[in-house]
Parts: sequence; C-alpha cells; structure tokens
Amino acid sequence: MKMTMAEKILGGMAGKVVTVKPDYLLINDGIGYNAVDLVEKENGIADRDKVVIVIDHDVPAGDSKGAAIFQKLVGFSKEYDIKFIQAEGTSYTVMLDSYVKPRQVIASCGTHNSMYGVAGALGINVEVDTMGTLLMNGEYDIKVPETVAVELKGKLATGVSPIDLFITFIGNSESKNFEGKAIEFIGEGLKTLTSHEKTVLCSMAARTGAFTAFINEAPEGIFTETISFDLGSVETVAALPTESDNCKAKFKYKTIEELNSIELDAGFIGGYTGGYIEDLRLAAKAMKGKRIALGFRLNISPVSSKVYLQAMEEGLLEIFIDFGAQILPPSDRNVILQGAGVIGSGEKMITTGSYNHSGCLGTKDSEIYIASTASVVAASLSKTFCTL
Repeated sequence: MKMTMAEKILGGMAGKVVTVKPDYLLINDGIGYNAVDLVEKENGIADRDKVVIVIDHDVPAGDSKGAAIFQKLVGFSKEYDIKFIQAEGTSYTVMLDSYVKPRQVIASCGTHNSMYGVAGALGINVEVDTMGTLLMNGEYDIKVPETVAVELKGKLATGVSPIDLFITFIGNSESKNFEGKAIEFIGEGLKTLTSHEKTVLCSMAARTGAFTAFINEAPEGIFTETISFDLGSVETVAALPTESDNCKAKFKYKTIEELNSIELDAGFIGGYTGGYIEDLRLAAKAMKGKRIALGFRLNISPVSSKVYLQAMEEGLLEIFIDFGAQILPPSDRNVILQGAGVIGSGEKMITTGSYNHSGCLGTKDSEIYIASTASVVAASLSKTFCTL
C-alpha cells in the first residue's frame, strides 16, 4: 500500500492512533528544560541514550535566570548520564549534523522540528508535559496526520533567497489547509533548490500550523489536497513586525522597495534560517572593502561551531570585523530578552531570524523585520531597506 511520509514513519494510515517511540528526545534551554521538573525520581528516565540536551538559546547566559537554567540541565545530565552539548550551535543543526537519520522520529518542545523533514525524518513538536511523559515512559500515543502536498513549480529568480521563499509561502498560506497536517514539498521545482534552501524552507513550514513537513522527491501517498506554488513568483520581501507571538500566524509582508522610507537601527545575520556557510559567504562578498553605516550595528552568529570554524578558515570573519560587524557565539538568537543582540525602545531591526513579534529581541515598542541575508547587508550600508 502506498503511504505518505508520515504514514510510513509512524506505521499507520492517516487517522489511526499509534504508539510512537521517538528515536531522540531533544531538550534545550528554550522551553523544553521545564520538562525535567516533571520527571519523578521513582520512575527515572526510560532510555538515557535517546535523550540529548543542547544549550543553544542563551549562549552565553545573559542573566541569572539563564545561568540557573544551565545549572539545572547540567544537574539533570549528571543525574541520569545524559548527553550534554554546549557551544556547538542551534539544537536543530546539531541534531541534523550528528544524529538524525531518515525515518527516525525526533521530539522536542521546539516549533521548528519540521526541519528534520529535509533528511526524511519526522520532527514532532510536543508540549512540556508530554515531554515529561516521554522522558519517563519513552512512548506516547498519537493520531497519524493527514498530509497536504505542496507542489513546487518553476525556480527562484536570481537574488531571491530561501527567506524570501518562506515569507511568501507562509504569507499566502491559509491555516485551514495545513492545521494539524503534515506537508510534503514535491514537484519539479524541488530540483532547482539547493540543500540549504530546502533546509530553510522545511524549518519554517510548521509556521503554517502544520504538524510537520518533509521534502519528498518521490511522493507516492494519497494526499488530502495538492496545492501548487510557483517559485518564480517570489520577490525580495520583508516580513512586517507583529504584536502577536503566535508562531502559527501568517506573515504580512511587503517588497523591499515598498519599505525604503523606513530607517533601521540594527541587523542580525544568523540562526537556523540565516547562519549557514552559504549565507556567510554571500554576506562577506557584499561587505568586502566596505564599511558599516554610522549608527547601525550588525551582529552575526554562525548556525554552528562547525560553520564558525569554516568561516574563519575562509577568511570571512576577518571581512566581517573589518566591515564593523560583531561576531556572536553560534546559537539560536531568535528570542533574546537580555544580553548581546537586543534592541532598545523605538528601535527597528532587520533580521534573518524566524520571529518578529513585539519584545522578542528587546523592548515591546521595538520593531522587528525578517528579511534575507542580502537585505540585511544592504541595510547595514544605508540604514534603510534597499537592495545590493
């Protein structure tokens, strides 16, 4: 019987309740750390080899709360002899680079687990109490989701980035089409996308309200719906600031040209949507021999320590420093309340990050715009929205 990716991995047809035994349970210092308080001493951990702790949000700790979370996770790791990873980058990238294999199931409290679909694995977002149960029991029941196919056609225009792609895709998606369902990106358009572009697209797919997402160049299951998306229709855009922290809300966006009257104060290049070696090479090429605009500050954070070292070997970090940018540790810097990278009252930031709600990078009255690496570099030269 032909099955969708979700049906194959979960071992049942859509609508069936199955018992899932995740291959990995990922805990970080973002939200998942709260689950360790739910582990009952008499029960302990079902399988310590399946648990991975990654410090990737507050790196290094920017306040006493961050330091306390770090110590909590260190203590939990020691008590149950669990893998403890720090200073290696974002948890999603660490897992993809070193652990995840096709057909595996990875559960965490993060909202971008759909990224694992680029490797043919199933990433599941669970609530903190469910993670507590998984730590103690190693399994839980779940209903196999229906799957919607997104058929990609055409190709991205020159200069259009995967960030422009996910902003446009999410901005034009209806949640009723994807809520609680798996997405399979299929079609001839996939062949025109690089591995980097597919990874970034998959990482943001759950923003539609989807259960998870996959890249599938050989689909064979039965889909509840097939939606066509023309890659050639994507322009260079920026997602507009929002007051809502609903991670399933649609992006509202405008083209870069429509925003050129707005003055910007800060920029960020990095994270699991903009900190790959491809992004850093592009940024360095555009920055070489130039100098940052007076009054603008730019932070750059490679997605992993591996990419950090690669950028250093290629001489990219020297170009960033000569340009006037600040290099931050490899980490997930999408939501920062204190420490390096925050912005102040009334300031406006352009970022390659995945969040743009009020207060996610500082004060409530600041504004966050999401845009491509090229758009961030262009802004750092002019303090406005423009193209290179």
